[in-house]
Amino acid sequence: MLILLALIGSLSLQWILSFALHTSVPLHTPISGSMEPTLKIGDLLVICGGLKAEDIHASPKDGDIIVFKNPDNPKGMPIVHRAIGKFQKDGKWYFITKGDNNYYDDYKLFGWIIPEDYIIGKVIFVIPKLGYVFRGLDEIKLQIGGFVVTLRMILIAVDVAALLYLQLADYRSEGE
Repeated sequence: MLILLALIGSLSLQWILSFALHTSVPLHTPISGSMEPTLKIGDLLVICGGLKAEDIHASPKDGDIIVFKNPDNPKGMPIVHRAIGKFQKDGKWYFITKGDNNYYDDYKLFGWIIPEDYIIGKVIFVIPKLGYVFRGLDEIKLQIGGFVVTLRMILIAVDVAALLYLQLADYRSEGE
């Protein structure tokens, strides 16, 4: 029963956060210094999705910090920038974004132009440095045969094995 609870707990955390925050990416960590000093590499960002264009405040000084798909690689790592402007064209909203630490943006002189359907969500909470733990768990990978195993997967397996061992040890001590 403990093993089942541990597995359900670890798998359901992501699902619960995704459901509650209306996004498939409820947690993210910046991987560059483009948003410093506001956000630092290694901060854990809590992201709220399911937004309409009206829900996102765009301003160069205090616009919402949004997370969006990379226009050059939509399946790649999401990007975190501030919404500095927005406009509507042919019934579709677009956001102009820029990192707080970027005097000019590497992609375009005036920032990235992101269509509304590329927006994953906006940052609603920041936990300093906790993102290093999550990144480390997912970035440390081992190649075993034809499979790639992350440190997070190994730790879950160790947790399950420890719980199983404790359950068996408890069962044996009751039998004596």
